Amino acid sequence: MITIYWTLNHFVAPEGMRASPPVPILNSFLKSRTQRVSQNKVRQKNPDNKFHINVADGKSYATTFDEQGLIDDLGYHRCPAFADELLNLYGIKSIYDYDIEVKNNQVSPRFSQRNEISDIDFFHKHVIIRSIKHRLFSFPQGFAFFTDENTPSLMMSQLPPFMEDNTVAKNVIVVPGQFDIGKYFRTLDFAWHFREGCNRMKFDRDSITFYLRFHTKEKIKFQRFLWTEELSQLNQMMGRAKQRKEPEIISKALQFYYNIFDKYNFKNKILKIIKENLCKEEDSEGNVISR
Repeated sequence: MITIYWTLNHFVAPEGMRASPPVPILNSFLKSRTQRVSQNKVRQKNPDNKFHINVADGKSYATTFDEQGLIDDLGYHRCPAFADELLNLYGIKSIYDYDIEVKNNQVSPRFSQRNEISDIDFFHKHVIIRSIKHRLFSFPQGFAFFTDENTPSLMMSQLPPFMEDNTVAKNVIVVPGQFDIGKYFRTLDFAWHFREGCNRMKFDRDSITFYLRFHTKEKIKFQRFLWTEELSQLNQMMGRAKQRKEPEIISKALQFYYNIFDKYNFKNKILKIIKENLCKEEDSEGNVISR
């Protein structure tokens, strides 16, 4: 089993204290499909449990739902290729209910259920307009993931929520990326382009904003910890290493920073801070597990 420590930078996003744990997508997706099928069956009120298929010859054929259970209607849930693709794929929910709308190069940000003068302050602190021309924005919320000393290397990919049915999946193109969370520590960005014809992005605390794929077949245990000022200082030191210089060749850039991280023994320093600030164990809903 691999332990992955995770947190949010609470100094940048104080609301991060309410963040939900990572959501296992395989379980989440199958559960959501089953619930929708069940709701549809209730609406049909069909005592024979039948539905009809219309084909090109104009005839209608009646068949029934699989009696073994609603989830068996999916079929592919037993496919190893499907299960392997979603293995150790997790969803991250937003910590905010927040809207961003763009019309005629005018950006209109707002909280979903209130309209305060402080909204503009929130926007300046949390939203980055990278390119109005290309309708490219960032909305980093301060998430960070890091492995323990028993896992010196683990690639993590940040991906669009391609199995979700929400405004993120429908309205924007998420910019993906990956790095080794065993060799480097940083908070995640979340960057996107608006799709053609779409001009609104709605962040919802009940919806998944992006996926994280951990490139391992081992079982994962997530352990939350509290961000500290000392961690901010170390994080800023690594960030400054990128400033005021020509960028490296893309194929060598990450290795350059992995080497700096290792040279200054950042992993041991960060793990010491993490272990001094571990939170209590929680379940998949974020509730404390009683012992």
